[in-house]
Amino acid sequence: MIMPNMATMLAFIVTDAAVEQSWLKKVFSEANDASFNIISVDGDTSTNDTSLILANGMAGNPTIREGTGDAETFRSQLQAVLLSLAQQIVRDGEGATKFVEISIKGAQSVADAKKAAMAVANSSLVKTAFFGQDANWGRILAAVGYSGAEVDADRIELFFDDVQMVRNGVFTGGNAEERGSEVLKRKEFAVTVDLKLGQGEATVYTSDLSYEYVKINADYRT
Repeated sequence: MIMPNMATMLAFIVTDAAVEQSWLKKVFSEANDASFNIISVDGDTSTNDTSLILANGMAGNPTIREGTGDAETFRSQLQAVLLSLAQQIVRDGEGATKFVEISIKGAQSVADAKKAAMAVANSSLVKTAFFGQDANWGRILAAVGYSGAEVDADRIELFFDDVQMVRNGVFTGGNAEERGSEVLKRKEFAVTVDLKLGQGEATVYTSDLSYEYVKINADYRT
């Protein structure tokens, strides 16, 4: 049960910095959206997720609030911590053997990009292909197509790391499948889909679905 909203987890972030409360709430929400809310191991959400941040002010610093010199430093460091924790959840997914970055760019909007990225990340067919190290680009484009995002099949491009599998909606041929399969043998790799329709971009993190995932959850008892 690891997918937004937040994954099955209890996350407690503690800082001794003095931070203005309403601004802390705002940036913490933003950091959650850019970390815990962009991961998926199996597409199932949990009923008992919690993410908390505590700032006790013991550092004695001038209170950090929006517009102050330390605000952007605090924001970027907070986002980095949460993203690292979120990625560790994916890497430690039940039976996971792959850590995969799914990036959609060139979408008509950010919302479209995230729809497409999450559809790919949650597709059981895509995730089992990752486990099988099968460069099945058709499953990925199918997920993008049914995601609800605007798509022009004659423009779309797809890459496994730096190996281009699809150009203007057509398989690139040659030894692309062999090279793509080599990429999928790695423990970590990226899938990039360029819709070539606009400026919208989104990235999510996911894993494969393995035999071990089925075994773990088949044996689970309440």
